[in-house]
Amino acid sequence: MVTPDYVVSFRQNFPYFTKNPDSCYLDNAATTHICQPALDKINEYYSFQHATVHRSGHIAATENTNQFEAVRLQVAKWLNAEEKSNIVWTKGATEAANLVAHCLHHAFLQAGDEVIVSMTEHHASFVTWQQLALKYNFRLRIAPVDQHMKIDVDELKKLINKNTRVVVCCHVANATGVKQPIEKICQLVKAHANIISVVDGAQAINHIPVDVQSLGCDFYYFSAHKMYAGTGLGVLYTCSRVQEQLTPYQYGGEMVRSVSITRSEFNQAPFMFEAGTPNIASVYALSATLNFLDKQALTQLRTYEHELMQYLIAQLKQFPEIKIHGSEGFCGAVSFSLKDWHAYDVGEILAQMGVAVRTGKHCAMPLVDSINTNGTVRVSLAAYTLVEEIDKLINAVKQLREFL
Repeated sequence: MVTPDYVVSFRQNFPYFTKNPDSCYLDNAATTHICQPALDKINEYYSFQHATVHRSGHIAATENTNQFEAVRLQVAKWLNAEEKSNIVWTKGATEAANLVAHCLHHAFLQAGDEVIVSMTEHHASFVTWQQLALKYNFRLRIAPVDQHMKIDVDELKKLINKNTRVVVCCHVANATGVKQPIEKICQLVKAHANIISVVDGAQAINHIPVDVQSLGCDFYYFSAHKMYAGTGLGVLYTCSRVQEQLTPYQYGGEMVRSVSITRSEFNQAPFMFEAGTPNIASVYALSATLNFLDKQALTQLRTYEHELMQYLIAQLKQFPEIKIHGSEGFCGAVSFSLKDWHAYDVGEILAQMGVAVRTGKHCAMPLVDSINTNGTVRVSLAAYTLVEEIDKLINAVKQLREFL
């Protein structure tokens, strides 16, 4: 397999690779590199536009408020949300997961109710729901995975009962890179009017087109740094049906309409969920990234990504010592174990060879411990990943075998 010219051209929009032309960066599921248009927008904002939003009435602040809300509309259209008010800015997917869990607990859950969380969940979701269940005496039930590392929909069906209030699952599993049967799960949940669906899209957003209305989920969230836009910003989609019944998660400026000595009246959504001064620069950076991506041949790049993943898996399968965790539906990442080796040792030696991967439990200990208590090695791709980087990884693995 040879890297196409259009991939090389796409990669040139990321200054990290200009400074590090020999980089073998295969840790994109942890974070992607930021594109030049996003960097330019951050610099432009802090150099020439810096003023807060939604507060002051002077020209710079008003212009920023208008632009800030225009980006909210842009993201709503990009996700095919019903209204721009369905889009809530957070500091990242972790804060979004916490916001959803706490808001749903206050609005919908009582002692004895049940929340189903899949075995595949990131700690940001899994631990949050676990701790709330312990504190408020509702029951946490775990949806298992099948032999393909996919949420077992049949077993999920068996878990749903009259006490079920929320079903939480990821679009693509952080620890394995396996795309989950999210369409079937959302359809299943939607058939129960009293159950709410929450989808973690952090690992899907850079690889799969997302249409939240078509998906039929009630909540969907992701981090901007997973899709070339830099850190410090999360996007949370909240459906209108559920949003109207929620109360704020945090308190502070902007999220209130009026405050007296004895009571406070809260602002309308989405502002009631955005306490404090937002990360304006990162919102603008996300907008610049979306504009940049709109100019790219995304279908072609995603096809290349899929072919590169198939190439990677085929190369890994040549080693009998390697066990790949999952068998199909890999999206952006794949995890494996090397027989008799601890994952951390593999990662350390690969790093010394100039190959960047993620090793360990991947913030998904319940799942990874069921796979391999020594952790796994995760290789993750992006549209700018070169075939040469995969070849460098494979050559490094060959050297590991010689070392054995």
